[in-house]
Amino acid sequence: MAGQMRIGELARLTHKSIRALHLYEERGLMAPAARSNGGYRLYDAKHVDRVRYIDRLQALGCTLDEIRGLVQGWTDAASAPDGMAGLAAAYRARLAQTRETIADFQRLAAQLETSIGYLDGCHDCGRTDAPTSACGGCDRPIGDGLTLITGLTGRAAQ
Repeated sequence: MAGQMRIGELARLTHKSIRALHLYEERGLMAPAARSNGGYRLYDAKHVDRVRYIDRLQALGCTLDEIRGLVQGWTDAASAPDGMAGLAAAYRARLAQTRETIADFQRLAAQLETSIGYLDGCHDCGRTDAPTSACGGCDRPIGDGLTLITGLTGRAAQ
């Protein structure tokens, strides 16, 4: 049993809860390496790598079912080249989705910057009534790309 650990140690090393690790087992993402004489699940360094793999894929937006599909595709592949090709295809698709998500966030960041620029120019309007009435009746022009302003004020872009 050298190099093996119980689930609490695996949880500590991977910064995951014991419940999350049990869920990974329930979903077929990993299985204990062995059981102790007392019936405790035992894990090894490969499990640390597997949990980190699962964590990275979840950070990319993969669901546990999608990750299980990747693991099964890898495990069930007829040959190493088939396993590699299947994984590469799945990673290419995820890379395309990730790039689109990054582009979406860049567009959102631009909208935030534009909105902040607009809002920073509102400090000197002199209106002391509530924003719902003051900003809704403001005559300052709102340009395109200010959805984050028009969505609150009800004023259309001009």
